[in-house]
Amino acid sequence: MKKNKWIWIPLAAVLLSGCSADNGTDSIDEGMTAMEHKEYQAALEDFKTAVALGENEAAAYRGEGLALMGLGQYEQAAAAFDEALKATDEKMPNTRRDILYYKATALYKNGDYDGTIAVCDDLLKLRQEGDACYLRGACYMAKGDYDQAKTDFDLAVSLSPKDYDLVLDIYSCYQEQKRSADGAPYLENALNIEDPSEEGSCQKARIYVYLENYDSAKKLLDPLTEKKNAEAMELMARIYLEEGDTTHARKTWQELMSSDGESLTAYNGLVLCDIKDGAYASALENAEKGLALSGEEGRQELMYNTIVAYEYQGDFENARAKAQEYVEKYPSDERGTREYTFLQTR
Repeated sequence: MKKNKWIWIPLAAVLLSGCSADNGTDSIDEGMTAMEHKEYQAALEDFKTAVALGENEAAAYRGEGLALMGLGQYEQAAAAFDEALKATDEKMPNTRRDILYYKATALYKNGDYDGTIAVCDDLLKLRQEGDACYLRGACYMAKGDYDQAKTDFDLAVSLSPKDYDLVLDIYSCYQEQKRSADGAPYLENALNIEDPSEEGSCQKARIYVYLENYDSAKKLLDPLTEKKNAEAMELMARIYLEEGDTTHARKTWQELMSSDGESLTAYNGLVLCDIKDGAYASALENAEKGLALSGEEGRQELMYNTIVAYEYQGDFENARAKAQEYVEKYPSDERGTREYTFLQTR
């Protein structure tokens, strides 16, 4: 349910505007397609080919950086983004902004907080916006400078006053530092935002979930689930699961699929219900059905929970095999790497 602001999500199918070259972009296009399927090593080779062939340099190096991030090679990714920046000029502020956010993400993931702060300063010279302020604040928080972090977080909220993801991420920063009480006012202020829309109700319900106030969340979601609002139904199912009510969680996931169609996310919800009930064979059946669907949204979580189901079933051979597939597809995911390392000892 949470999206980290400092993970700058690429629009993988879109080339950078304003930096096209006369050369073709076949290799870049192939790299972007591989990125969409999270085939990071293949994407990296495509982008390296694009660089060698002299295709659109900014887009090629940018793609190389994205692929390296997917592979968990953050220092190398930041270097690739530097090359992409060299291929831009002052007439391409949006392109530079895009690449700077990726560079900031790579530096942050690599633990280079001072470097990230410097990039955020550059971003804020281009445009005053909440994302850059948040990321800079997160760096100060990680460095233990809580006063400066709060200054940046307050500025971020003032620049993006209706960004619910932003306040949830700010709260998570405080939570990670075991300072939840300092982060709670951001959530409370977001609950006071005047937003009668269905989306606003769903977002406020998410905040109540963070506060573990499930009753208030349900009150907001009940009328929306009656209308078969997919976002509300998904959140309600997750609340039921948090409460240990797998019967209602399962029913809600099934109703969601009836009204909105099958999805990897819905099948993952059923798998979580099965795991909680100890029905591991059923969990694996639902996982297989889900993974047979096309698309990437929800695939990573479903693949991970397939490993968990095999492990809980005591089938460590298949768990190891699935864990190996997982780390090959998602090499930057530390949770998956830890699980694979553990299973190799079983």
